[in-house]
Parts: sequence; structure tokens; C-alpha cells
Amino acid sequence: MDFNAGQMGQATAAGQNEQYNLTMAIVGAVAGALALGLVYGVVGRFVAEYKYIALAVGAVSGMGAVRLGGGMSLVGGVVAAVATLVFMLVGKLLIQPGDGGSWIAYHTTMFDILFCYIAAPVTAFATAGTPVGEQIRQRLPF
Repeated sequence: MDFNAGQMGQATAAGQNEQYNLTMAIVGAVAGALALGLVYGVVGRFVAEYKYIALAVGAVSGMGAVRLGGGMSLVGGVVAAVATLVFMLVGKLLIQPGDGGSWIAYHTTMFDILFCYIAAPVTAFATAGTPVGEQIRQRLPF
């Protein structure tokens, strides 16, 4: 097998857009997760806690990474997933238990764990970093 450094550079860039900008992908992922994470917290505090908004946080974070980064990337997907998890927790800090009970007990129910802490970051990763995310990206209006 003939292997040289030039081929290695081509192999790592295969399948990725030549114009991909990781810095802008990070900005897009963080901005999307921040905006919708705060919306999740405000809606959860004053109206009700809707789990599908958690999935929207992940989708918007992933879309921000794709749109501003110039394409999909596994690294952008990981950044979007981490940003989604962090800003879901920030949004959850805005929501207080109605009965004055423990914050941890209130926010670690099965639905919170499934939707907010697992499904939302997975949605962000899939949207920004995998071809499966193309189906998600096609359904979003932006």
C-alpha cells in the first residue's frame, strides 16, 4: 500500500465541504441552543414544560451549525449536542418546581432524562453531523 502525507490530508477532507468553517459552526450551534434553551426555560416557567420544545432546541442548534458552518460535520454535530445539553440545563434553571420541592427531583424524571438530556442532544448531533439529519433539515422552515 502506497501511503503519503498528501493522501492523508485528502482522506480526512473526503466527504466534507471544502468551505466548512468550524468557528462559525460553533457560533451557530451555541446561538441556536442559547436562544431556544432560554425559550424553553421561559415557557416552562410561565406556561408549562413542553418536551417537544426540547427537541426543537436540538434541531435549531444543529441547524445553526450547518447553516453558519457551511455544511454538516461530525465535529459540528458534537459541538451542537454539547451546546444543546448545556443550554437545556440553563433553561431548566429558570423552571422552579411548583410545589417548592427539590429541583433535582423535579428535573430528573424519566421524561426529562429522555427528552431533555438524551433526545435533544441526539437531535442536535443528527441534524448537524449526519446524513440522517437531512430529513430533519428538510422539515424545518429555515
